[in-house]
Amino acid sequence: MFGIIQKKGDENKLCGKVIGYVKVPKPEPGSSDETPFDALVSPDGILAIQGDYSKNPDFETFRSNLQQTLPKGLQEILKHILEDDEIKENLERTKKISVSVIPQKGSRIGDFFPVPAQLAPFQSEDMLLSEDCDIYFLGEYSSLSSAHLFLTGFPILYQAKYREQAELEKERQVDELLAEIDGQKTLTKGIETVYLDGELSTYKGNLLELLGSQVLPKIMYAIEENDQENFRTGISSFRRFMRTYPHQQDIEKMISILQNINEKKHSNSNDSKNLALLCQKMSALHHEEFEILPGIQKELEGMGN
Repeated sequence: MFGIIQKKGDENKLCGKVIGYVKVPKPEPGSSDETPFDALVSPDGILAIQGDYSKNPDFETFRSNLQQTLPKGLQEILKHILEDDEIKENLERTKKISVSVIPQKGSRIGDFFPVPAQLAPFQSEDMLLSEDCDIYFLGEYSSLSSAHLFLTGFPILYQAKYREQAELEKERQVDELLAEIDGQKTLTKGIETVYLDGELSTYKGNLLELLGSQVLPKIMYAIEENDQENFRTGISSFRRFMRTYPHQQDIEKMISILQNINEKKHSNSNDSKNLALLCQKMSALHHEEFEILPGIQKELEGMGN
């Protein structure tokens, strides 16, 4: 529709990160057609807009539904981790929008188009296509203002489609968990097993959110289900992913706590607090949030770590 071509990604499984781009003629320097946005046009005439909707702003609702099905020990751990102010702030940021502006010709006052994305400079189409996201070519335009108008509208269409897919996936996961609670079926291997691609040094996401909503829940499910194979796989995957973390004693401490929980088949409040603090420390170091480290370390020392 409208000549839009998906250059990268799967339209049936959108990843939430998107780039839309157009081709426009680049005005000659000094011509009357120049605008402040000409610098964003690449030498080969590419103007692009970029958005990231992969952090679901409805996570609070899903988390509430999810936690109702969790083992009590895991509920206590997630209470400490997922109530963290850092995650709350990240979720709030996903609800905010950026504003792109293109001035009216012959005026310093701009037409403001509020869009959940930002114009982004790329040196060439090849460099743009190397990005890891869903990428769409939106067509060729002779007018920069018309191209900008189409660019700013496109992310809204993309986000609507992505949100629809995310909602359906969320419903599927909730239904699966409810079915497990009702005894209709066991959790799938995909939910139980921890799979972490790459390693910490190349990870770009929120580490605290990854540990609190992915790694620990899956390991704890393996403990709850007495699935020793998936427990060992989860521990091994976690250790490999974190091998570049500078304080390996934190990794070994977390693994020791999890192994102890696995042996006892239950956790206590000290286990939960220790795991939460260790996750917060790892995240703070990874994201260079050094101002909060002393407080975390003091609490860990108070717990006897």
